[in-house]
Amino acid sequence: MKKIKISIYAAILMVIVSVSCKKEGSYTLTETPPLDFKSYYNGLTVTFANQTKDATGITWDFGDKTSTVTGDSVEHVYSSTGNYLISMTGTVEGQPWTMHTVLRVDKPSVVKLDDNSFADWAGVTYPDFQLQGTDHVIRGKVDYDANYVYIFLEYGTAGTDGLATLDGAIMDLYMDTDNSLSTGFSSSLGADLLYEGNIPTGWFDFFTFLGTDQSQWSWDGPKSISNAIVMGYAEEVTDTVRMEFGLSRDALKINKDVFAFQLVLNYSDWSAEAGSLSKDNDTRIEVRMDKQDK
Repeated sequence: MKKIKISIYAAILMVIVSVSCKKEGSYTLTETPPLDFKSYYNGLTVTFANQTKDATGITWDFGDKTSTVTGDSVEHVYSSTGNYLISMTGTVEGQPWTMHTVLRVDKPSVVKLDDNSFADWAGVTYPDFQLQGTDHVIRGKVDYDANYVYIFLEYGTAGTDGLATLDGAIMDLYMDTDNSLSTGFSSSLGADLLYEGNIPTGWFDFFTFLGTDQSQWSWDGPKSISNAIVMGYAEEVTDTVRMEFGLSRDALKINKDVFAFQLVLNYSDWSAEAGSLSKDNDTRIEVRMDKQDK
C-alpha cells in the first residue's frame, strides 16, 4: 500500500487590485493613489485592512449604501452576495486620495484545504456539484467561495499499468473563465485557459487560447500564473487516488456568475486517456455562483 499525504496551508486572503482611481483636487487619469489594502473573507463577513504606511484618516465606503466607516482595520457584514464598488479614502503626506475597486462577495465554503482530510466534502450537498466520471475516473465534487473554486477528484489506477498514479497522471483542465461559448476552444466548451500537468508534484503549465477559430488547436504558452492553484490533501491507497485543490478566482479571473470547465486525466506517458470528470455524461461542468446554502 502506498500512501501520500500533501498539505499546503493557504491564507484565505485576496489582495484587492485597483480598477479605477482618482486623486482629490488636481489629478490625471494615469495617477495611481498610494493606497493599498487587503480583504479577508468569512462568507458575507469581510475584514478590510489598510496596508498603506503612514496613511491617516482612513475611511471606507462598502458599496452597499451603508454608512462609511473610519479605521485602519474594519469589519463589514454584507446582506447578500454580489459585486460591490469599494472606496478607500486616506491622507498620505498631506494629500487626500481615494481608491476605488470592485469586490466580489460570495457564500462561505465548508471545504478546508489545510485539514489533512476529505471529511469536509460531505457538507457539499448541491446535487449539481456532485459529479460522475468516465473510465477510471470515479467521481468528483466542486464548491466555491469568494477566494477559490474547489475541486475534489477520485479515480482508480487498477489496469493502468502504473501510468495513472497520484504523482504521475497528467491532468488537462480546460476552463471557460468568461462565461461565453463563442470564445475559446470548441463551441461546446469555450475554453479560454488550459492547465496541463500534475498538481500534487507542483508541475503544471498554463496556455491561453489564441485566434477566433474554435475548431483549431491554437494555444499560447506554456506560461506560469502565480498562486493560481492551491493543493490540499491527497492520498493514494491501494488502487485509489483522491485529491483536492483550489483554483484561485483572483489569479485566474474567475469573476463571472458561471465558471465552466472540463477535466481530463491522461496516462503519464500520454499513451491513453484515463478518464474525465463530467456531469450527467456531459463534458461541460458548470459552477453557478448562485448557491446560498450547502
